Amino acid sequence: MRDTTPHMTPAGPDEAEVLAARAVGDYLNACRMDDPAQIADRLMKIVSVAGVMMAKANGADDAFDRLLGTAQFVLKTMPKQPAKLHPVQ
Repeated sequence: MRDTTPHMTPAGPDEAEVLAARAVGDYLNACRMDDPAQIADRLMKIVSVAGVMMAKANGADDAFDRLLGTAQFVLKTMPKQPAKLHPVQ
């Protein structure tokens, strides 16, 4: 990966979480959806692209393990029914 900010230290986990949320919000807004039902489809696209990039960076087994761990976390901790969504800022 090309270093575009040579005088800054790498983002830590907390900063990365904030940056990821902002990037996903920007992506969803840029998709210009007119139906809330489209959100899951658009989010799966970004998950798919991220998974491919992980596999290219660390190998398919590592990407699979990370995505599986995320899926297990979502299944265990997130509500079974959809939540009321608010606009992403």
